[in-house]
Amino acid sequence: MNTQEIQEVLNHLIIGITAFYTVVILVDFVVGIVNLWQKFTLNIEYHINHTISEQSHLESSDIKKSLNLKNKNQSTNHITSKPEPQPDNFISIDVDKIDLRTARKIATAIKKASTSNPDLIIKQKVNSKSVPLAWLQAQIKHRLELAPEIVTPIIRELAPTAFTSDGENIQHSNIAKTGKRKVS
Repeated sequence: MNTQEIQEVLNHLIIGITAFYTVVILVDFVVGIVNLWQKFTLNIEYHINHTISEQSHLESSDIKKSLNLKNKNQSTNHITSKPEPQPDNFISIDVDKIDLRTARKIATAIKKASTSNPDLIIKQKVNSKSVPLAWLQAQIKHRLELAPEIVTPIIRELAPTAFTSDGENIQHSNIAKTGKRKVS
């Protein structure tokens, strides 16, 4: 081999090594950008979830305060009694059985039904993002505790599968024990 051929081989070798390192640098750069983007989105999701939970806590405390104020403002001349659930007809609601679409319908119906009490409204979007199902279920459960007279009929209409009747279980167990059906 003469010196000119050796020079050309070395030039091609240097070009190849330079191209290889350029590709390695670009791949490392792209991987770094992707990792940074993932950390950034996780950080944003954490802040959104943290903000949602803080807003939920603030909403619940505001609702409790407003309900306490309304209860204090009501006149004490009339007696109000809360009916105790009877064991034969006690019905419980399992909010975890409500799916996302139904939860959104329930939230919308509660908003329409609670025009006199805006504290019962359930937000379906926070920071222009839809809230998750678990958050909606927790809010529905909370509103159910605050205003069962408004929320229970809505759930009964839109999510009848969420109702479980303990009274039926009690009646069935009474029938099994006595062998007779109780007529009321």
